[in-house]
Amino acid sequence: MDSNQWNVAVIGGGFAGLSAATDLASKGYKVTLLEKNSTTGGRGRMMKAAGFTFDMGPSWYWMPDVFENYFQRFGKKVSDYYELKRLNPSYRVFLENGEPLDVPADLSTFKRMLEKLEPGCGSAFDKFLREAQTKYHVSMSDFVWKPSLSWTEFASPKLLSGAIKLQLFSSFSSHVRKYFKDPRIHQLLEFPVLFLGAKPDKTPSMYSLMNYADIALGTWYPQGGMSKIAEGMTRLANEMGVNIETECSVESIHVNNKKANSIVVNGVTRAFDAIVAAADYHHVEQKLLSKEFRTYDEN
Repeated sequence: MDSNQWNVAVIGGGFAGLSAATDLASKGYKVTLLEKNSTTGGRGRMMKAAGFTFDMGPSWYWMPDVFENYFQRFGKKVSDYYELKRLNPSYRVFLENGEPLDVPADLSTFKRMLEKLEPGCGSAFDKFLREAQTKYHVSMSDFVWKPSLSWTEFASPKLLSGAIKLQLFSSFSSHVRKYFKDPRIHQLLEFPVLFLGAKPDKTPSMYSLMNYADIALGTWYPQGGMSKIAEGMTRLANEMGVNIETECSVESIHVNNKKANSIVVNGVTRAFDAIVAAADYHHVEQKLLSKEFRTYDEN
């Protein structure tokens, strides 16, 4: 079937759903995005109450190159949709002893701050950050965009060499301690991996790439709130021809002959040629799919 004859449903209007829907529409598919809330954005949407506006989820904007690459895929720029401001200081960390530490945006100022905490550590920091930069670029250029459907995707000398550079088999915690002795620096540099949902001693040292994203690429904020990202992605989706339907609660996905071909939306069964589920994985498996089509059980 030709792509422009395919009728595709995308479940969920968060960043993933908006991205998937926009990409499919740009390739000629007829796409309907179904979002249960009254607005798109998922965890990145806004809430208004009592005259105030609240970001519902994300509070920082890291890795700006990822967003630029996304919009460039469709011939656009981030600045076409929202205005970014780099924060200085980037953020404030409270150490275990309660001491506040403002993290400067300027790289040389950041280095001087570390030198005050641990005199003579400047050259170690330079090496640490160079390694983090290498890991970031190797990860983003060679690994992140792989679909990971088979190990053979990674069976090339270039990727194997890259895997070695990523230092997959040592912990992030031990990696930081290899360069710095002061526990305050340990706390500061281990902080970003908390976003990954694991402790530093259980996280591979490859994730020092997060330090490069933090220290070198910076902490940004969209003027008007984090929901401006979702607003921009929604505008782009509309421009690409995505049909966005809000307040549409998907209740189940029906599968016949191992092919998902219909969904129940607000009590009504609707047929599609293909279905992309971009809602929470747990919700999709445990609530929308029947048991025989689930990859995991509740445990």
